Amino acid sequence: MDLGTLPGDDSSMVLAVNDAGEMAGVSSLGRDPRRDLPVRWDADGRITALPTPGGSAGQARDINENGVSAGYVLSATAAVPARWDAQGEATTLQVPPGYHNATAFAISDTDVVVGNWLTPSNEYHGFRWDPDGQVTDLGVLPGDNWGMAEDISADGRIIVGVANRAGTQHAVRWVDGGPITELAPQSYGSGAHIVNEHGVAAGTMNETSSGPPVPATWDRDGTIHRLDWSSPHSVWVYGIGSTGYVVGFGYLNPPSPSAVLWDPDGHLTVLPDDGHYVDVEAVDGEGTAVGSLQSSATVWYRNGARTQLGGLPGGNRSQAYRITDSGRVVGTATTAAGKDHAVYWTLR
Repeated sequence: MDLGTLPGDDSSMVLAVNDAGEMAGVSSLGRDPRRDLPVRWDADGRITALPTPGGSAGQARDINENGVSAGYVLSATAAVPARWDAQGEATTLQVPPGYHNATAFAISDTDVVVGNWLTPSNEYHGFRWDPDGQVTDLGVLPGDNWGMAEDISADGRIIVGVANRAGTQHAVRWVDGGPITELAPQSYGSGAHIVNEHGVAAGTMNETSSGPPVPATWDRDGTIHRLDWSSPHSVWVYGIGSTGYVVGFGYLNPPSPSAVLWDPDGHLTVLPDDGHYVDVEAVDGEGTAVGSLQSSATVWYRNGARTQLGGLPGGNRSQAYRITDSGRVVGTATTAAGKDHAVYWTLR
């Protein structure tokens, strides 16, 4: 299904989708420079422009199960976080004096928005924006240079992100509005950029400066669970599903990279690629993974089957990067004119 663009635009992208099939993202014009407008699509694929109060551009970065979106509005001089209700009405956050370049990236089902801004001293900090309008600077760990909030659980109680200390990144989180804590405090470095709806985070850590990467998940209580990875070479974690399936990409058998899936117990499966370049981006609660193979959107099922999804007429490239537990896959596909359009596929 071609989700199209706003009138006069030439490209679009879905950045988030909920289980009801409602989607949020951008409709764009041009390439360099490119102008983005925040948009929402209903479950049938009808596009609606979201207002940009005080600005002329912006992005809708996430959408919750109630159809409430979060993102930001861009003016000529500033980025301002925005929240759009299910009817598309906008509320913008009044950024505290001296704070600037504020952008929102995720929203919980309880309408808590998280994002990042620059402090008056030009350091990145995460922020939390509650439904009642209260905003909190999430701060940094002692000795850290900066910290960023990147994702939030469905109930709004767990926020995950990353902090920087002397040039090394550390996975961090905030629980129930409490202070920042480190997820892997005994490791040399770590990163956890994603959390599923139940508050389980996924990422990697390095126990020493020269040690191999260790893919892992962290329970709601912070307990670390290592995922199988027998290689000393790089691995990246890209997505975690509602039941704990995890997908990633790494050099299990160099020089060729592999797309991989871990089940909820941490056991590794290499996704078949027939020797071609492959990428995997997301996974659902059943362990169905989506990504691309040979520039074509692809689905890998837990029973070992693999399906390449269709493209747009005349186009030569597609990519899948989100999947819901209800079986909707979203991504992009090129048109005959070579433009990227947001699309979705239905698996069930």
